[in-house]
Amino acid sequence: MILATVDVNSLQFGLMQYGILGILAFLLGYFAWQQYLRLVKKNEELEVKVDRLQEDMLKILVEERDRLDTLIRENTAALQELQKMIYKYMVKSKD
Repeated sequence: MILATVDVNSLQFGLMQYGILGILAFLLGYFAWQQYLRLVKKNEELEVKVDRLQEDMLKILVEERDRLDTLIRENTAALQELQKMIYKYMVKSKD
């Protein structure tokens, strides 16, 4: 038991010096500090998670940009071939 290791005279002196309100204020401050530390730890974990998600999002954006660039090039080449076919057809039909 923790009270067995604390000197009774020092406990009584502390109670007399600070009173119940002082001890309650100390306990409230202690619990507030523990809550603050818990929130700081949680915030740091969330920051790490956000950083990881931002890296993943950037990779996806780069991949999609490259995929769209490839599609645009392929479509442009297909359109040019279609235009050539139409011009050839128009030239043949005039003759």
